[in-house]
This record gives sequence, C-alpha cells and structure tokens, in this order.
Amino acid sequence: MMTQSFFENIKHKISHYGNSSIVVAGDWNVVQDYDMDTLHYRNENNPQSKAKIHEVMHELDLLDIWRQQHPFDNRYSWRGPNHKQSRLDYFMITSDIEAFVVSSDIGISYRSDHSPVLINLRFSSQIRGKGTWKFNNSLLRETEFIDKVKGDIKTVIEEYESDPSMDIETEDKQFNISYQLLWDMIKMKVRGSAISFSSFQKKRRK
Repeated sequence: MMTQSFFENIKHKISHYGNSSIVVAGDWNVVQDYDMDTLHYRNENNPQSKAKIHEVMHELDLLDIWRQQHPFDNRYSWRGPNHKQSRLDYFMITSDIEAFVVSSDIGISYRSDHSPVLINLRFSSQIRGKGTWKFNNSLLRETEFIDKVKGDIKTVIEEYESDPSMDIETEDKQFNISYQLLWDMIKMKVRGSAISFSSFQKKRRK
C-alpha cells in the first residue's frame, strides 16, 4: 500500500531534479476519482493517500493525462477478488507538455492482474503547450495573496525544522533537509498558491 510518506518522497525527489517538464508513471495503488475509477468497491480505500497525491499533483502542476483525454470513460487497469476493478496505473505529466501527448491508453493484460498503460508523445509537433510557468508580479499587490505566501513559508519551515522550539529568527535554526531543498520546497509551495490564487481571481472576475 502506498503511504502518504511515499508520495511526499516522490515530491521531494522530483523537486530536487529541478525539471519544469515531468512524466511519471506506475501502479499508484490509489485512484483519482472513486466514482469514475472503481467498480464493485464497497468502501473508498486510502482516502488520506488520495488527498496526498492530489496535493502533490497540485503543487507540481501534474495532470492525470488519461483522464484528461477520456473524461467520461470508465476503464480499469487492475482486477481483484469479488469482481473488483479499479484504475490504479496511470501516467501523470506537467501541463506544459500536454499538447505533445498524441494518445494515452489502457492495454490488455496477459497473465497479470494489472493492465499496461501507454502514452504516445510527439515532440516534433509545432503545437506548444503552456510553456514554462512565470510568476505574475501583479500578485504582490494583493494583500490576500501576500498573507497566503507568508503562511506558506511558515508552514514549510515548521514542516522541516529539526527543533520547533527555536525562534524562527534564530540564525542557527536547523532543518531536516538541506537549505537548497528547503528553498526549493518554499518556491514550490508559493508556486502552487500563485497558480491557485490566479485561477480563483479569473473565476471571480468572470
């Protein structure tokens, strides 16, 4: 079973690489949508893990590309006892390369309870995606956003500090991760808030 710490570790590793374009895939052992991605389930499994993977996807700007291309389809990649089925295997990609995905599919299994998942990318295409994300400086004029960022920085510091009793202004404050990775985690958290806040503003204007 994939735990919350597993997804947190995945997030740390991806952030450490520093790539803006990401493709990750595997048996995640958790579905994205209980209603759309399961069959003959009596209870929703791993709700905390599902919440954690959604958090990781939001912070890293990842898309479940098969669901993006098949928004209303009910297909499954795993079959278990009592006729249970679910879509546990899938690709996740950053939105900047979504335009290069020609197709994604769930294949036919052979002597396995899991089906293969496939993705076809064509980088020679002239169609471009959203491109590299850039911070919108106008957000710095929004008091609500500034307060949110201050809270984000405090949250990240508290999450990785070795001794929570030490004052935040103390120069010798120690962390469980390197300063570089701490800085990357702060930037990632702020990036997620900026994307979310900008989206909220756009909807509010409409």
